[in-house]
Amino acid sequence: MPERRNGRPRKPLDVAGVDPHLREHARGYRLLLGPGAYKESEALMSTPEISRVCNGHRLPPLVSLRHLLRARAATPEESEYWELRWVVAYRHLEASGSRLLVRRPGEAEEVLAIVEQHSDRLQAIADQLRKQQDTTREQARLAAEEKLTQLDHSLPSARPKNGYGPQACWVDLTDYLRRLLLLFTEPRKRKDRDAATLKEILVGLATLADLTGVTGWQQLADDIAAAYDAAQHDGWEVTLTGADTSSVAEAYFDRYAGFRQEAGRRATQLARQSVYLAEKPVVFPPTPIDLDRYDPPRSHYRHAVLFSAACASPTAAALWLCTDVAVPWLWASVSFIGIFLAVLLCIRSVAAQARPD
Repeated sequence: MPERRNGRPRKPLDVAGVDPHLREHARGYRLLLGPGAYKESEALMSTPEISRVCNGHRLPPLVSLRHLLRARAATPEESEYWELRWVVAYRHLEASGSRLLVRRPGEAEEVLAIVEQHSDRLQAIADQLRKQQDTTREQARLAAEEKLTQLDHSLPSARPKNGYGPQACWVDLTDYLRRLLLLFTEPRKRKDRDAATLKEILVGLATLADLTGVTGWQQLADDIAAAYDAAQHDGWEVTLTGADTSSVAEAYFDRYAGFRQEAGRRATQLARQSVYLAEKPVVFPPTPIDLDRYDPPRSHYRHAVLFSAACASPTAAALWLCTDVAVPWLWASVSFIGIFLAVLLCIRSVAAQARPD
């Protein structure tokens, strides 16, 4: 429910989950709710129902709309225009079978009567509203692109991860989807943003299918759930742990890095189709994780630096001791750096050849 300010609901921004026709209707309806008109509407609608109408989740009763127009001292032309807008939204919801349509006694008959009397003007208003919807959607797309592009920098990679099971290896996709889902989550519901599990996140993705009307969210959630279940059961292999062939242990092999990368790309494509982010969307930083366990190349790089320094020090010292002349500090520093970089380069070249991607 939007916060009340000066006796009327504060104007909310467009959010995911609003039918385009209802969004445009709610935008104008909020303008009609000036000082005094809110109290007039309370006589026919409850406060929660008014809030749903203002947020574009319900179409107001026709009798309530007429009462509001009278309270606003609307001209006959304005009243007729708003009734026709209401009918356009009603017919759209009816034709699409939307669950947002509330069928109230007598309204269906009134809609038929208005359609028979103003069929030509109804079409003109429908065309006008369609252009407004396209403009609003394009504005929302441009506004969402900045946040989504910022989030794209942390899309999962195709490199297998290091871990003791799917939960550890799938942390990249889990964290990415968690942060993406937060872009569609209202600020007051963003509690415990780092605590959501993959299962909870998939429930949120499935909810986005209903909220945004983009059905691909449900399919994505189902595909990820199936792949994760397969990884949990099929990602383990029995391996030898020593010279004794009777000594065996289960080891987890991460074979789903490519799938995680593709799932992340599908998610960002669906987000661009949904376009309507929550109010004040924020791209949260990645959740801190144990990078040495999570990403072997990063761990190997750190270890390579330490190993190179350990090799360079005695090698450089040996060269200095073997010479009979005094070694200038500049030459000593250059030789140490050169040996260090040479060893590091060799280690990195071998590691790069061994990478799966």
